[in-house]
Amino acid sequence: MLPDMRFRPPRRRTAAAVAVVVAVVVAVVVAACLGASGCSSHDGNRTKAGRDDTRTAQARPSQGGTPEASKSAKSRKAQPEPTTAVQFVARARQAMAAGQGWTFALRGKESAAMEGQAPSGATYAATVDRTTAPVALRQAGDITTSKGEHKTETVYVVDGTGYVKNDTRAWKKGPLTDPVIAGAVEDPVAELDAFAAYAKSAKVLKLGEGDTRLHVTASGWQLQAARSRPALQRAVRELEPTLVQLRAAGVTATDSQVTLTSFTETWDLDAAHDYRLTSHRYSFTFLVPFQGGKITVAQELQADNRGVFTGRVSLPAGAK
Repeated sequence: MLPDMRFRPPRRRTAAAVAVVVAVVVAVVVAACLGASGCSSHDGNRTKAGRDDTRTAQARPSQGGTPEASKSAKSRKAQPEPTTAVQFVARARQAMAAGQGWTFALRGKESAAMEGQAPSGATYAATVDRTTAPVALRQAGDITTSKGEHKTETVYVVDGTGYVKNDTRAWKKGPLTDPVIAGAVEDPVAELDAFAAYAKSAKVLKLGEGDTRLHVTASGWQLQAARSRPALQRAVRELEPTLVQLRAAGVTATDSQVTLTSFTETWDLDAAHDYRLTSHRYSFTFLVPFQGGKITVAQELQADNRGVFTGRVSLPAGAK
């Protein structure tokens, strides 16, 4: 019989319902294969609550640029047009760094399913306000599982420290090097900086009106090998919480047996605004063998740039 399953919170918020996903998947397998009707899963208390009072003015992002951004754009007009993915990323990073701040709309979904069974999963939606100098971030999101359970999540990054609050629970505070804290933060600007390390693996695609899309794809990688590939690091990080919980519940697949069947990442850049980031999307699917079948773990996330953010990000009183 599989051990009793007590799941800890996963590393990232689009995976926040992974405890439910894993519990349902393993419960189906146990009931079907082992007849273990007494095995139960525990995914924590889930209480509905309104969003926490941030006590911070919610400034609306403007669609125009700041004076600083305009000056920076003019000063770069003499630069030659980028042609390679590495050059496009460099220009995009310059454009994003020139803005006072940015607002992003996030939406994502994740699922897991045993072969032949209906998938279980969760959806995520959030708004992120991110300032440039100093770097600070406010993130307010909602998670809904396929079982109809609802959670809210609030995240702040101020002075290099992260603060995370789920529903009515107490604030968690820690450095961004803490995997739990870092895993709760969705920062498209920081992701763009990280993309620079593997931009050379991207294809350059031209969209309408001169806009550019940088496109990365991969498939057929064993997890063991994927761990060393820069372009696949995020997919591996996202899988980890699910894999840890599956193994704790009795799944014995090794890294060499887990397969990345598909990975896609795209970065859309606005040519009219010095190739600043307009949208970032990624998706992946892993197959995890279990008792002659396969568990499919899939995830998607999209971050759309809603414009310049001219407000400030400050901590709510309760988080200090």
